[in-house]
Amino acid sequence: MSVFAAVNTTVVAASFAVYTLGIIGIGLYSAKFARRSDEDYFLAGRSLGSWVAALSASASSESGWVTLGLVGWAFTTGVAAYWIIPGCLLGFLFNWFVIAGRMSDRSRELSALTLPDFFAFNFKERLPLLRILSVIVILVAMLLYVAAQLAAAGKAFSVGFGDLDYRIGVLIGAGVVLLYTVAGGFRAVCWTDFLQALLMVGTLVVFPIYLFAVKGGYTYIFDGLDGAFAGLQNAEELELLNSGQFERSPVTGLLSPTWGRTGVAAIGFLIGSHALGINFGYPGQPHVLVRFMALKDRRAARLGGIISSVWALLVYWGAITIGLMARALTSTDKVEWGMKMLDWPTRSTYGELGLVLSAMHMLPGVLAGLVLAAVLAAICSTADSQLVVAASSAANDLYARLFSKAKKQSHMLVNRLVVLGIGLGAVALVINKEVNVYQYVLTYGWAILGASFGPQIILLLLWKRASYAGCIAGMSSGFAVALIWGIIHTAPKPPDPAFIEIYNLPLAFVAAMIVNVVVSLLAPGRPRES
Repeated sequence: MSVFAAVNTTVVAASFAVYTLGIIGIGLYSAKFARRSDEDYFLAGRSLGSWVAALSASASSESGWVTLGLVGWAFTTGVAAYWIIPGCLLGFLFNWFVIAGRMSDRSRELSALTLPDFFAFNFKERLPLLRILSVIVILVAMLLYVAAQLAAAGKAFSVGFGDLDYRIGVLIGAGVVLLYTVAGGFRAVCWTDFLQALLMVGTLVVFPIYLFAVKGGYTYIFDGLDGAFAGLQNAEELELLNSGQFERSPVTGLLSPTWGRTGVAAIGFLIGSHALGINFGYPGQPHVLVRFMALKDRRAARLGGIISSVWALLVYWGAITIGLMARALTSTDKVEWGMKMLDWPTRSTYGELGLVLSAMHMLPGVLAGLVLAAVLAAICSTADSQLVVAASSAANDLYARLFSKAKKQSHMLVNRLVVLGIGLGAVALVINKEVNVYQYVLTYGWAILGASFGPQIILLLLWKRASYAGCIAGMSSGFAVALIWGIIHTAPKPPDPAFIEIYNLPLAFVAAMIVNVVVSLLAPGRPRES
């Protein structure tokens, strides 16, 4: 590694450390407000305003899968990745303008602190079947979800800090998140996520603009400057070898809006893949829904919807554009990033690290440190929220509701032990195994939660005939289909243009919705109060 790279790494580390200490300090400061009750630890006293709720909810749903995974997907897929923008915005708009206000009002009426509370209290559950099923879904999905975030941290830090071992990076990410989450609970999560959302949008908007100014932007990609057009169109199997030379094999698709697919396969890509299918997951994410439960009122929900949608549009555009430009720049022999100093084993690994690598070799050390901090911000803002949700499920929904006799007391010790336990379990899953962050998050964590809870939440809030039996059946079927289909239906590598992609989330979501409706009509149960 060159002297420049070594000095740059030191400056990056210093800049990153300042940011991280600031976030930890804010999280620890908020801990003094989390000692009053379980409601304050889990919902911040139901006092969230529009800006904090919107940006913390947005940051918690857009994790390392955006700053690493989405950049990598754009790097691999090409311009077709832009389809994810309308796909995600549909989910944002539906969540905030249809679900949020109703969720806030109903949870307040039921005095529900958690999503399992929300289901159980709504149906006046006697035996805790629905509560226990909800907790199982949350613990399984959140463990996988948090593990993916820590894997993203390991990858980012292994590049950002020079020769740092991937496993050390995983431990750094886990340590930062666990420190302030264990101490401060939901309030710490919301305050830190608010700041991290601002850093994310700043980085993912300013950095592409910088690339436009320095490297010619879209003109460089599409007009063939220095061979970049040929690189995007023909270099699907790009690898950066240890020698620093590029290996190419011709494939089409990087400039195709449907990734080279035609006919039924193109429809499958647009509707059934991550491109547009991702929007089915938004109504079912507990770490987002809990923000709706914590809102002050419906006015906060309406303003929050506008704020979060604008934020999402900027973040997705920036991440995809960075991925495209990274692919274009590495598809020409005139690479000016200094990357020939490093060894890159595979194209997919490089793609996920496109944001960090481009920042490390094109920005001053202080700014590169902030970009690395933005990556950590995306990781932390999701992992911390998921840890609090998982802790609330285990501590509040199992321990406090089913086992503890002191039900009106705060259960801070149990809450914090559960956060710590799940965090350590997530570390154990990925400490010795690097995973594809994009696929791992969307196929398992996001899809399982979206299919298990989304249809049930929609029907519960919008359809008075939704029944207890229907909710159990729908949740069970959504969980099973998402998990099983995600395992058995895997796209071939390299991708086959004739392959009809069916993302497990839309399939499981529709199955769960149909099952819930059918069972609710066959077994209506007691009429639900409006």
